[in-house]
Amino acid sequence: MSEIIEIDTKDIDISEFGNSIYQNRSDLAVITNKKYNSDVTICVQAYNNIEKTKRCVESVLKYTSNIDYDLILVDNGSNDGTFEYFKSVCFEKMAVIRFTENHGAFIPQLFIGYELFSRYTVFLTDDVIVTKNWLKNMLIIAKSNPQIGIVNPMSSNVSNMQDPGIVFSYYEEMQKKAADYNISDPKKWNERLRIITLGALYKKECLYAKGLPISDVGFSHSFSDDDITFRVRRAGYKAILAGDTWIHHDDDKSNLSPEKLQKMNEDLAIGRQNFRDKYFGIDAWDDVNNFIPEYLSALKVTSKTERARVLGIDVRCGTPILEIKNALRKFDIFDTECSAHTVDAKYTIDLQTVCGASNVFSGSINGFSESFEQNAFDYIVIGNDINTYSDPFRILKSAYKLLRTNGQLFFSLHNTNNIFNFAYSIGLTSMRDTSHAIDYTVEEILEQLMQQGYNVKFIAARGFEVGVVSQELLSNVNLCFDRLPINDKSETMYRLTSEHYYLVIDREEN
Repeated sequence: MSEIIEIDTKDIDISEFGNSIYQNRSDLAVITNKKYNSDVTICVQAYNNIEKTKRCVESVLKYTSNIDYDLILVDNGSNDGTFEYFKSVCFEKMAVIRFTENHGAFIPQLFIGYELFSRYTVFLTDDVIVTKNWLKNMLIIAKSNPQIGIVNPMSSNVSNMQDPGIVFSYYEEMQKKAADYNISDPKKWNERLRIITLGALYKKECLYAKGLPISDVGFSHSFSDDDITFRVRRAGYKAILAGDTWIHHDDDKSNLSPEKLQKMNEDLAIGRQNFRDKYFGIDAWDDVNNFIPEYLSALKVTSKTERARVLGIDVRCGTPILEIKNALRKFDIFDTECSAHTVDAKYTIDLQTVCGASNVFSGSINGFSESFEQNAFDYIVIGNDINTYSDPFRILKSAYKLLRTNGQLFFSLHNTNNIFNFAYSIGLTSMRDTSHAIDYTVEEILEQLMQQGYNVKFIAARGFEVGVVSQELLSNVNLCFDRLPINDKSETMYRLTSEHYYLVIDREEN
């Protein structure tokens, strides 16, 4: 005879459900709370890392105060005493889950369902140490906006500009510095396209919307974090990096053996390709990590308005305009409307997660300004080097007309006087990279802009990425330097190895 399972739903009332998709999801998440009925579930997953696991759990018990939470401890097939330690932990609202063998970090996600999660759920790995106010701060962020689906703290030993660089020598010093750092501050809440999920907090309704398991098990190599954030955003939620909260990630990969480094790089390559396959050509690095901090250093707020408008032109998935939006929070501007125009339609969906569907347009670059009002924007960012377009002056003129008075137009130039073109000029034809050959030189662009009366200011230069310029090319150029009357070789090499120049045009009052 089959087992009969009865689920009591007599106390569930959905008659009050309204018209808001976020409120309806929230209401559903509340009525499906599990047996502990806590505000938060903290889930710690461990595997053969007993000492770090103890520090992780002990830090949770010590530094998670004045919050109603339950604890799920997951042993993913350890044989070092982790399971016995988990059973010995003294906490009233706690469950221990044991997997008999380890088949990868993602396997437990296939078996742990919604019924175990509270209104908010945090996932911790065994090499994380939490700190004072860590969860309190993230809950403040999560509760501030129904569209926020995931909140992630800053930490040590992490990429993606999520490490604030806190330095310490011993455990007590680390916790003291964390306590000083972890002061709730809305100016430090950064919306992100991509987050490395270490200590991430999820709303239950966001998990419903994006679906379980937490990460797509297809990303068994790398890039599961990238996929999580994309699924969150494409389900209609925002991913927030809590710049006011820091935890310690006790996993320094700076001294990996050559074998482990090779394996890590192989996993990254496989995961990166898997991501492109899933998201129809979107690259999790090139299309999402196009941060331009140089622009943020030159950002000015001259208007007294509490609301700003930002336009991105060919900014790929939207990181440059999102970073300006985040930076404006430091100037007490918390209401920023973003818009975008892209030549490549594959970026449309992700731009819409940043700007909204009605503010994103796709089509020829020559007609981008027709979609927007003149004098409408406080900040405009052109994502591609302006001298890579066939008619750069037309683009700059059209963008300038869209600026408000005192607005700023950020753009970049590809350095045509780079080391590849120099190598070609001295006869090293085999070392020329034609992808760096541009029709309009830096000098031509700047000269025409000055003649047309634009107030152009140089911000900074950025060099080629590591590995682009070979050691052989550098050696040959240095040999050439020895035969030329060059006064400052270091300055000359700096200019040759600069790939981009970043500039801004300020639209001043007439």
